[in-house]
Amino acid sequence: MDIEIPDALKDSILQCPSLPSLPAVVLQVIAASQDPDIGLSEVSDIIRSDPALSAKLLKVANSPLYSIRRTIHNLREALTLLGLNASLTIGLSFSLIKSLKNNPEQPFVHENFWKRAILSAIIAKRMGAQLGLGNLEDIFLTSLLQDIGILILQCSLPDLYADTTGQYMSHDQKSLTEHENLNTNHSIVGAWMLQHWRFPKKLYMAVLNSHSLDTYHSQANKEQLFQQCISFSGHLADIWIDEDNELLLSDNMAMSKAILGLNDAQYSEFIADISNILPEVSSLFNIKLTDNASRDRLLDQTRELILQRNLQVIKQSEHDRRQIEAMQVQNQDLKEQSRLDTLTGIYNRKHFEHLLDEEFENANLNRWPLSLAFIDLDNFKEVNDIHGHLAGDQVLKEISHFFAENIRLTDTLARYGGDEFILILPGSTQEAAEGMLLRLIKDLRAHHSSQIDGAIIKLSVSIGLASHMDAHKFDSTDAFLKAADTALYKVKASGRDDLASY
Repeated sequence: MDIEIPDALKDSILQCPSLPSLPAVVLQVIAASQDPDIGLSEVSDIIRSDPALSAKLLKVANSPLYSIRRTIHNLREALTLLGLNASLTIGLSFSLIKSLKNNPEQPFVHENFWKRAILSAIIAKRMGAQLGLGNLEDIFLTSLLQDIGILILQCSLPDLYADTTGQYMSHDQKSLTEHENLNTNHSIVGAWMLQHWRFPKKLYMAVLNSHSLDTYHSQANKEQLFQQCISFSGHLADIWIDEDNELLLSDNMAMSKAILGLNDAQYSEFIADISNILPEVSSLFNIKLTDNASRDRLLDQTRELILQRNLQVIKQSEHDRRQIEAMQVQNQDLKEQSRLDTLTGIYNRKHFEHLLDEEFENANLNRWPLSLAFIDLDNFKEVNDIHGHLAGDQVLKEISHFFAENIRLTDTLARYGGDEFILILPGSTQEAAEGMLLRLIKDLRAHHSSQIDGAIIKLSVSIGLASHMDAHKFDSTDAFLKAADTALYKVKASGRDDLASY
């Protein structure tokens, strides 16, 4: 696949007299990196041909970038421990920086470009290690070169990034300027240049895609993770470059969680880890990446951000807790309402059946008595026919209120349907239940009536009683209910306003 840029831009780049040419040692390293049969001796000869590069490789091998426990004393030992691919990549990285950064014909390049490039490379390498990737040197080099297109464009179009305010143009501002003026961007230009220089395809394709954070995948494979390291490293590097970096810290924290799986504390440790190695890395690349005051300020900002986020989490948790409690209360209210009869406010038939099942099972397990009473309002049809349904509703409410006020706390009253109520009496024998119910019938007959539109309506009820685990033992709740219903019809047939037991 050939990477293409506009023809006019291509001509400007290739005809640019200040465009740096790659030194012989860089060309040799590029060729060696693509030779699967190259050996340790050949690599050693290439790197040894540049004494400064040899010294750099030794210094890198003994630096915090590799954390090798024992001191490396010679080039061959460094090559052996680092590996051929790592050594070639490190050699290529330093050779490119030396040739591009120190070219006397190159126009002004802001120091922040090299800060961002080197920081990106360090961060990408650390991310690769965090993700368990094995090609860390390729990640380092690709991230180092992801913005090389900016150098190429600065050489060929010196006025492209000119800022009339005299301030440093940020990375995002440069990208916007490129699109507006060239209809392309520096990642495409950089990939095209690396392809022109015959760099490995994997490297220039990674540079081509280096500015696409949409490469994030929750279940990424190793190639996608490689690209994520490159894409994210530049964004994270900006927190050491931009003075106004509070928003960057917050945004990068979210991306670190998504890509690296870091929590807030681990993100702070990651930032501190990068900051702590910067002084020594600065000496490796001969560029001041940061100073102590800036490092301390960044770490303080990171800690403050995490503190603010924790406070927000606590505040949100408290808000959520209150909402949950309110919802629980609301749900409990709704649950309770679903159990109640809307007219009388006592339990409805559905909930009664659930409670009866429980009490029936308890009576069987514990062998204690359980009584059940069907209560039927006498002559209720006449109330509706003569006085109307609203009057009937009032009578039903008064009857339910009367019984609810005169039963034990352990008893359960429910509306069974129409003018029928039902009463569960746990622990009551037939004799005890009869005594209580006869007292209530007598009390209702003597002292209670309903006054509707000036008319006095005498209230009375008929009650059918059945007792389980006492006078009888029923096989099921259906049989138990049928027995109480049979007793009710018995009393209604004999004249109403009385009690009959099964």
